[in-house]
Formats: sequence, structure tokens, C-alpha cells
Amino acid sequence: MLLPVVGAYVLHARSGEVGTVTGHEGGRLTVTWGDGRSARVARQDVRCGLPVGQAVQEQPRSLRPSLGEGHVLELRTLGGREQALVEFWEGAERHWLPWENLVPIWSARSMVEAGVRPPGGFAERFRLRQLALALQHWHRTTGALAQVDIDPLPHQLHLVRRILQSGNLNWLIADDVGLGKTIEVGLLLSALRQQGLRRFLLVVPAGLTRQWQNELRTRFGMGQAVIYGRDFEISDPAQWPLYDVVIGSMDRFKHERHLDLLRESGRWDMVVFDEAHRLSRSLYGLTYQTSERYHLASILRGLTENVLLLSGTPHQGDPDKFEALLELLRPGPVWRERIQRLRMEPQLLSGMVIRNRKADVTDAHGNFIFKGKVTHAVAAPQNDQEDAFDRALRRYLRHGYEASRRGGQRNIATGFVMTIYRKLAASSVAAIQGALERRLVRLQTQLREEAGIPEVEVEEDSPFVEREEEITGGRMEFFSGETEMLEGLITLARSLRAHDTKLQAFTSALLRSILRTNPGERVLIFTEYRSTQDYLVAALQSLAPGRVDVIHGGQTLEERMASIDHFEEAGQFLVSTEAGGEGFNLQRRCHILVNYDLPWNPMRLVQRVGRLYRYGQQKPVVVFNLNVQGSLDDDILLQMYGRLEAVAADMAGVADEYREGLREDIVGELASFLDVERILAEAAAHTPQRTQERIQEALERARQAAQQQNDLLRFSSGFDPEALRGELPMGEEHLIAFVEGMFAQLGVAISHRLYGDRVWEIKLPEELQSRLDLKQNQRVAFERTLARTAKALLLDGSSRLLKVLFEMAREYAFGGQVAQTSLPGDGTACAMLRWQDDRGRPLSESYAVLRRQGEAVQVNPPEFSAWLLQSASDEPGEPTLDAGAWPGFEHQLHDLLARGSSDELHPAGYVLTGVAWEPTPVPEAEIAAGEQLAWL
Repeated sequence: MLLPVVGAYVLHARSGEVGTVTGHEGGRLTVTWGDGRSARVARQDVRCGLPVGQAVQEQPRSLRPSLGEGHVLELRTLGGREQALVEFWEGAERHWLPWENLVPIWSARSMVEAGVRPPGGFAERFRLRQLALALQHWHRTTGALAQVDIDPLPHQLHLVRRILQSGNLNWLIADDVGLGKTIEVGLLLSALRQQGLRRFLLVVPAGLTRQWQNELRTRFGMGQAVIYGRDFEISDPAQWPLYDVVIGSMDRFKHERHLDLLRESGRWDMVVFDEAHRLSRSLYGLTYQTSERYHLASILRGLTENVLLLSGTPHQGDPDKFEALLELLRPGPVWRERIQRLRMEPQLLSGMVIRNRKADVTDAHGNFIFKGKVTHAVAAPQNDQEDAFDRALRRYLRHGYEASRRGGQRNIATGFVMTIYRKLAASSVAAIQGALERRLVRLQTQLREEAGIPEVEVEEDSPFVEREEEITGGRMEFFSGETEMLEGLITLARSLRAHDTKLQAFTSALLRSILRTNPGERVLIFTEYRSTQDYLVAALQSLAPGRVDVIHGGQTLEERMASIDHFEEAGQFLVSTEAGGEGFNLQRRCHILVNYDLPWNPMRLVQRVGRLYRYGQQKPVVVFNLNVQGSLDDDILLQMYGRLEAVAADMAGVADEYREGLREDIVGELASFLDVERILAEAAAHTPQRTQERIQEALERARQAAQQQNDLLRFSSGFDPEALRGELPMGEEHLIAFVEGMFAQLGVAISHRLYGDRVWEIKLPEELQSRLDLKQNQRVAFERTLARTAKALLLDGSSRLLKVLFEMAREYAFGGQVAQTSLPGDGTACAMLRWQDDRGRPLSESYAVLRRQGEAVQVNPPEFSAWLLQSASDEPGEPTLDAGAWPGFEHQLHDLLARGSSDELHPAGYVLTGVAWEPTPVPEAEIAAGEQLAWL
């Protein structure tokens, strides 16, 4: 028969006495009975002595780790053997186990009910135990320890917590541009990895694959994040399990060859779609027309239980397309019927959509994080030579557009080229001159014709605007006399370079004005075209030699990062194209933006401003829009952007610091809905007045679409500062306090504190050296950048050292389940609450601190968070907490369980993790004479 381990409770089969096993000898047990006498008994004379509800610790007989501590729920006899059903406090798992392997222990509650006076040192160990629990919970529900040198904003932590505590991981995140969606996703994935999920697929626009990889690798330590088609290929579906975090372009994945491989990729723990509004499905009559991208999403939906959609404009004024996105989150006929009733039940969105607005988010201190934006138009007057060139170019364009209206594929392409030339002319004289020269060369030489489009392999969703200037058209003249007209235009264009009023307005007037008050001011300059970029760089190098940097789509990620690093550390001017600047944030050292040209797509202008107007910007963003007076296209664009701002200001209401943020939110929404490229392309065929009327009509359509989206999405979940105030505040300072406290308990010496106390040189005792397989002398750091610089161990969520410290602080033998210390109130109880799904699977948890004050119980008092930061000392005196305190605590815990429950989230119970109280003072003589429980 299996012998009970030392410490097990046994029941004598005949006398009914209960005793504790204290030893074994020759197959017999030594048992100490309740009256204190010891006796040797045969194994067959005793049975399980554990009562239901008893706290126990599982002690394995092999080298495997213990299952931990829990309490007995039920007893049974099966096959002649007695077993106990134990619910373990860690993970809430339940197992039927042989009772012989279970040792009774003291729970925090049983200690209080027994009137135990805690042993010396328990106050500090209580503090460290609760810090370990609170920090691990903080990481599991926010991912905040994944990268401790990230300073997550409250709305980001709230979003991750909202998703993880909802009981459902299928959500649409509809945050405004600039609120850190990659950080939100990185925090969420890090938290999910703590829960055992590991396979993640991110489907993003082609131009953002490298940005996503860079963010996940550098900020969140996910070195395994790889890009499909760039870092690896799949030749055999059996290779898929080699890759846990995969990033891929949606327009690569949608092609049948790649889609077939995806079908064989196995189950994913989560699939994330960035720019999810590109997944379109439309209803025509009674039939759905599905795009290839939406078809891709439908296939991947079948490979995962969890889908995350990201889109700042999910509605786009089209209810059918919006409902199609929601059906990806909640597939099936039952949910389809509910989603189709969305207009009558918009509150359904609160459990499916999270939306944070720039105007609403704050920092950890409650201050609004966006400082506002000011826009100025800078006009350059045309000189006589520029006017002559402008009139000559208009004649050329008019001939080209007339040719395009004659029909036929070649003539239609002519109109496309004319429109590009208009954009290039509005950008710079260098851009249009280069394009006209390339066109003339094409007409005069035998070049291979490919419908006039450069031979560039570009995925549909990658930035293409830089390459427009390479388009030259076919070898035949667009119209009779084109060659002679081109020669005249080129001659005029070459003569303009020495008298370029736009460039002079930029360098001589605007930049000198900016630099007058601060000669070292950094300036970000945007243009659409590489030829204009080269033109500006040449001009700027004469003003600031060695301090001009560029980023463009032809650079590698490393080259772009190097340019940005130089700009922020030693540069002054950064000239960027759209493709080069996408995904890079430059708010740290710059707040001035110059748009040397204005894009026809308003969303591109919003994205340009978003490089600076985002979290971390400490100054108001100042934007200068350059234009040439008298230029038809510049005048139209300037008026369009002015009206866009005016409509946004009207929708936002009275402008003040808070409403400024709201106005920027609305500008972004309107820009996403505003389709004016066709109107501008057709402007040559209409009077200026008719073009302005069409733009106004488009603005009104955009305003109505934005209003529809706002009316519906106001029912979604969003950042609620009050919700976070109910949580126990946790931060990096708590991590540092925990590590320092544990080092003191374990005999780890901190010999030197470096880098402003952010890097420590330590000496590990032999026990920890052996457990961690580390040398005695180590360096540890709390920031990833410092860890690299100082060649130190980073103490983040993946750190083996930190994990061991957490484990040791939570072990039963460490103590600290109860404490008699200087905590205000009539007693403090700490607990871990848990919820499950309808199949009994653990889904969510919450760490709570309850402070009793008379008959009232306060949840998560901020004073407790502050108390955790300083070492605690034992206080002498009589315990003030007794069994009478439990009804108030229990009522509050059940109330918290009820409030955290939903249709998908069901209460699973709670575990008391610790109890503390401030004692009643007693004379020293009584303290000396008092008995203290021998710690088991």
C-alpha cells in the first residue's frame, strides 16, 4: 500500500482519531495524535484524515515539480483507493489525487480564524508575496512586463484588459491614427503568450510588414516574428510549425498559390488584420459580392478561434461593409441575424468594437496627451517665366486630354499620363522637367514598350506614388506636334531653376523664419516624388552641410532607420516621401512639418501629419503647406484642404485645447471618406467654379459618412479613466521594489548601481546560481536599451531570473500569508478572482485588495499600491482581525465576481492570497510571553 507522506492527516480506522504522520519505519507509520501522544501503526489501520475544505500542498514522490497548493473539494473511494479532489489555487485546475501525497497547510483565512500571531519577518514577505501576485496579474492582463522600457498609456492598458477580461478575443479596434495600435497589439500578444498561446498570424498591407516586424522584435522581444515571402518561403505545409509569429501582406496571401499553402498552415491562436476596412464585401440585391481580400479573411477565420481587426474607419459610410467585418468576428447564422439588426440594437457593439479617440486619451496623470496643431499656408507668387511655363504646360495638357477623350485603350492611358504630369508640376519644376525629358527620350529612341508602365513588381497595397514619375507613355505621340511642344516646355523648365519662386519661398523665407528663433530647429519636409526630394536635398545641403537626411521607398529598413537616427541626433532636415515615411514616428525630436507639395489624396496628408502629431509629442505641431499662387491645381488643393479643416471645426464645435484633439479626429475621418482624386483629375475639363462645387459635394458626402460612423460607433467600448481608477495601480516602480526586496530576502548583494540606478551589479548566492545556472557576478537592467548597452540581464516578463523570484515569493514555505503591520483600516484582504467560459475553461482573472473600515469595504485602495513600494516591518500587538470580518469581505468578493460576469464570462471562484491588519498595542511583557505559531 502507498505510504502517506510525512505531514499527512490520517484517520484511525477503529478509534476514529485524527493524527499527523511524523515518520516511517519498516512499512509502519509513526503518528502523532490530537492529544500529543505518538504511536506506531500499521498502514492498513489508517485512512484519509483530510476534511473537505482543508488547504493542502501536493508533495510528489518523484523529481517532478509539485502541483502546488489548493483545497479539498470532495473525497471518493475508487477501486478500493481513497482519493481527494483538489482545486489548485494556481490556474484553478482540479485533479483527483491520492490522499497519501497531500499535506495539510495553513491558509490565510485559517490562520486568522485561529488567532495566529504571524512569525517575525512575515510583514515584508506578505508585501513581496502580494507584489509578485499583482505584478504577474498586471502582466497577464496587459502584457506590460513584456518590455518594461515602454511606458504604456492608460488607454492601451485599458484596451488589453478589456479584451482579456471580456471572455472573448474577437474584437475590432477602431482607434484613431497615432494612438499606438502596434503597441496595443504587442501588449495583447505578450499577455496571450503568458496564457500559453503562441501561434499568431498578422495580415497587413505590404508597406507595413517591416514596420510590424520591427515593432514586435525591438519593443516586445518577439525575435521569432518573420515575414512570409521575405524571410521565409513554404515549399511543404509541414514547414508551417517552424514559425510561430508570421507577418504577411494581405495582397500576397490572397493569391491562390499562397492561399492554398495557408489552408494547410494549421490552427492559429489569433489572426490579426491591419487596415481591416480593405476586407470588403458588398450586397447587390440579394447577392453578396466578396473581394479577394475578404475571401482570404473568410478562409483564415476557419483556421482560428480568435480574430482581431484593426481599422480607424471601419464603417466608411457603408453599413453592409461594416456588417461584413462584424461577421468575421461573430460568424454563423445566429450572429448574422443579430448583426443585421444593428440599427435597432447598436449596443451590441460594446462587446465587439473598441474605439479610442485622440481627444479623449490621457497620460497616467490624467493630462490630455495631444498639444494641438496649427496649419499655415505659404504662398509663392509666380514670376513671368513661371507664368509662361504654366500657360505652355496647360496647352500641352489640354491637347493630351483631348486626345484621351477619343477613346481606345492607348488614348485612355494618355489621360492618365496627363494627370501625373499635373501632379509633378505642382510638386516642383525639377519633377516636371525630369518627366518631360523622359517622355521626349521615349519618343526619340526605340525603348521597349509595356503600356507605358515601368517594369516594377509592386504588390497592390504597397505605396506606389513615388514610381508615378517614371511613367512615360508609349512611343507614339499622344497628339500631332507633341515632340515640338515637349522641346519648348523643356527649354522653359530648364530656365526656371535659377528663378524658382517656390524653392526661394521655402529656403529664403520660410526656413529663415523658422530658424530665426531656434537655429537648431529640426524640420520634417514631405514630398510625393523622388525627383523633388533630390532637388530639395541639393538646396538644403548648402544651408546645412551634413545635416540633411532622406527616407524613401527605395531604401532598406536599416537605411531608413539610420537616416532617422542621424536626423534625431545630429541632423536638422529630413526630407521624406510618402512611401519612405510610412510607419515611422518622428515626434521625439521634431514638431515642424513642411508639405512642399500637397497630395491629391487627403488621407495621405493626414498620415504625414500623423508622423509628428502623436503620443510623445511635447509641443504643438506646426504645419506649413507650400503652394504657388495662380497655379490652378495648387489653388484647388489649397481651397479643398481649407474647406476640410472648416467642416471638421464645424463638426467639432467650439475649439479649445480639448476640442482641438476632437477636430483632428474628425479631419482624419473626413479625409478617409473624401474621394476627390477623380474630381481633381477631371478639373481640366470643368470650370474652376464647377470643380469647387464638386469638391463641396464630395465633402458633404464625407461629412454624412463620418456622421453615420460616429452615430453608430458611439456605442462601442472606449477608454474610460474611471474604469482604470478602480484597478490597483501598478507600474515599473513596483517591479523595481519587488526585485530589490527579494534580493534582500535571498541574500543577493547589490554591489554597484549604475546608469542612474537602472543597472545593478549583483552577486548571487550559491542556491540561486545553481537554480538559474548563472555565474555569481551578474548585471541586471530594467530597460531593454540599457540591457544592451551595459550587457546586462533584462528583467522583463521573459526573464528567467524574474520568473524564479516570482515563484519563490509565491511558494508556501516563503511565508507571508498573513501580516501584522502598519496598514490603515480594520484589516486588508487580498484575493485572486477568476471567471470561466460555459465549458468551464478558465478565461479571466482579477487581483483585488479589500480594505475594511468599520462596516465598509473599499476595493483596491491606492494607498495599498503606495505601501507596496517600501519595505514593511512587523508591528507588535494583539490581532485586530477575527472571524467577524469575513462576511463583509465575502460579500464584496461575490459582488466583484457578479460585476465581472457576462453572457460569455461566468464566475469560477476566488482564492484568498493574504490577510494583514494593524494590531492593537499591548505591553512588551505580554508580547514576550505570548505564544507564536510554529511555522509549518
